[in-house]
Amino acid sequence: MSLINIIGGISGAAIHCGIAIPTTVIGNPDTNTQKLLAFAQDTGRELTERGDWRNLDLAGTITGDGTTTLWPLPNDFKRLCPGQGSQVGPFISSLRPYTPLFGPVNDENLNQMKAFPAATILPVWRLIGSAIEIWPALALAEVVTYHYYSNAWIVSAAGVTQTVWMLDTDYSMIPETLIMKGAVWRWKSSQGFDYAEDMRQFELAFD
Repeated sequence: MSLINIIGGISGAAIHCGIAIPTTVIGNPDTNTQKLLAFAQDTGRELTERGDWRNLDLAGTITGDGTTTLWPLPNDFKRLCPGQGSQVGPFISSLRPYTPLFGPVNDENLNQMKAFPAATILPVWRLIGSAIEIWPALALAEVVTYHYYSNAWIVSAAGVTQTVWMLDTDYSMIPETLIMKGAVWRWKSSQGFDYAEDMRQFELAFD
């Protein structure tokens, strides 16, 4: 379902709010349409924080060169999958597939390891800024694989992923009914209307 259908379709947010159904969304000067657009954006952003969406689960790889220890995170990185608390661990080395890289280590422990006269036998990892630090350096051609959740929950008609609505033909990789329901209860709240039931329906749909 595209953005225009989420907001202006026959079962879109506008009709649930009892307002005129827009024929366009992006660039539409109508205040209610602008609000619904903003609330659809807010809903999607919230849902990327709250849910682990299958469509946003992506694979990443790091190929060692024997010297590099800081590797940039993907531009759309949101968080590691299945999570830093996984019993298995998110980073798997091609050289030691049965022993995931240990981590995340905190700054103090890593600084202590680096001060030792000898390096650890197995690499450890942490997230720092917009990078993954793996220390000591991976061996030449050693491949580490992992999965992460993307923050790019919107896709253009041309297949380009993005984090904001750009065109009426953009569509969501999070279930569109959730985006619609979230926009509805937020709009009603902004108008001072009773939105409790709409919010409850949104939460039920999310669950």
